[in-house]
Amino acid sequence: LGTVLNSSSAFFAIVPAAVGVDMGVFAMWITCYGIAALFGTFFAGILIPKFGARIVISLDVVVTALCVVAFTFADASWTWQFMAIGAVMGLTGGMYFLYATPLLMGAWFGKKVLGRYLGIAQLMSGVGGALFTSLSTVMGWQSAYYLNAILLLCILFFSLTVFCEDPAKIGLHAFGAEEDEMGESKSLPGVPLKFALPTLAFVLLFLGCMLSAFPGSFNSFVQANAVEVLGPEALIFSSTLMIALQVGYIIASLVGGILVDKIGVRWLTVILYAILIVCYVSFSMASTELALMVTAFFFGMNNAIVTISVPMLVRSHFGEKPYDKILSYAMMGVGLGGAFGAPVIALFYTSTGTYSGAFTIGAVVAAVTLALILVTYVTAKKTKAAHWEA
Repeated sequence: LGTVLNSSSAFFAIVPAAVGVDMGVFAMWITCYGIAALFGTFFAGILIPKFGARIVISLDVVVTALCVVAFTFADASWTWQFMAIGAVMGLTGGMYFLYATPLLMGAWFGKKVLGRYLGIAQLMSGVGGALFTSLSTVMGWQSAYYLNAILLLCILFFSLTVFCEDPAKIGLHAFGAEEDEMGESKSLPGVPLKFALPTLAFVLLFLGCMLSAFPGSFNSFVQANAVEVLGPEALIFSSTLMIALQVGYIIASLVGGILVDKIGVRWLTVILYAILIVCYVSFSMASTELALMVTAFFFGMNNAIVTISVPMLVRSHFGEKPYDKILSYAMMGVGLGGAFGAPVIALFYTSTGTYSGAFTIGAVVAAVTLALILVTYVTAKKTKAAHWEA
């Protein structure tokens, strides 16, 4: 699914024109994906502990692959079909892309090494996105969708054989775990869920997670922005921007995963947002191929905010005890933010004929989001002081 989402910009630049639909109509699948992901992450927090990661994720993968294949049958009458596909993909993909990956990584790696291995795991979606950005241009968008579906089904080999949400179930414990991290979740240190949810710390973190998804919506428009700035003849060049973006994400995932274990998630998040704000300003003014290429590379690093910072912030603020449940609620915020990002950007473009205004709004939203996240540290400290259980 990371491949589907991270390479979506290439399809945005090709599919609407090929099918004969408006950009806003095609973008509705992203909107419906985000809304449905709210429910997907919520139900994942219930279904995975009850039925196990192997069964839930395997079924999700099959359904998602079928949705990807459905894109190849699109035509100009597909206004509601795009929405339906996005909704189904949000329900299934929200379970394992937004929730299951950080959940499984958090279960199998101790807190001192979690960041680096979470980064390594998440960077692989960047690799897939980079490959498919090129393939969709070279082999055609329909063939790229078919190949994407086949690769999604390859996940079944792992989901059916090695996935397990709790190492203790098979007599193991997390790699690099300390003594206080070993055992059942009820005995782990942290703030109990009943005390964590009705707090200002959680509310602000939820809002921060929701707004953190907004930059990811721009990934789908980076290629289209290049075509708008440089002209239709820049279509081939614009596909290289997505490769640069994915390479930036890969590097940010790898380096960010290491840094979060060294300097903490607070400073990693500050660094990522500082880079993001500069990139927004640069995109709003960039008018040459070099400027767009460099900006796309650094802009790709924003994906690490959701894949690394958000899960680590949840663990930092509330501990291991309620991690699985609070993570599912936090990722609901991510889904909600992602749902409305694409329509807002498309609306700006439709109204003004340029993406510059949307990038300016993005910079403001990023600054507000960073401020919210920093405030959560103050409120979370009070929550931990009042309700932390060792």
